[in-house]
Amino acid sequence: MKIASRGRILSSWTPPPVEEQKRSWEGVATRPGTLNIRDATNYVLSLPVSTNIIGCDNIAQVEENVQIAREFTPLSQAQMAAIAEQTAPIARQVLFFHFESRPRDIDLPDNSPEDTG
Repeated sequence: MKIASRGRILSSWTPPPVEEQKRSWEGVATRPGTLNIRDATNYVLSLPVSTNIIGCDNIAQVEENVQIAREFTPLSQAQMAAIAEQTAPIARQVLFFHFESRPRDIDLPDNSPEDTG
């Protein structure tokens, strides 16, 4: 499981302009994330998963993730529910596999070859 959902679940992530996203395989995201890395990691580590993938851009992030793992204690059901509720508004935009090509509330032009000519 990829904890940070390509960064999209983290409150430190800001979506790029829709114009830059419209051809992305990742789909369009319109909201910043809602969690910090500690909450996201603790949530995932409390699930019955066999592998967690944590992307790091620098040594400081590696050290932070090691500290989070060392201090980990499983979350209660109430804590898990609170985090799920906190992420509900952004849940669809952090999915790796999308149910549709873009959110319904964003009108983007069709990028088919006959539309670009």
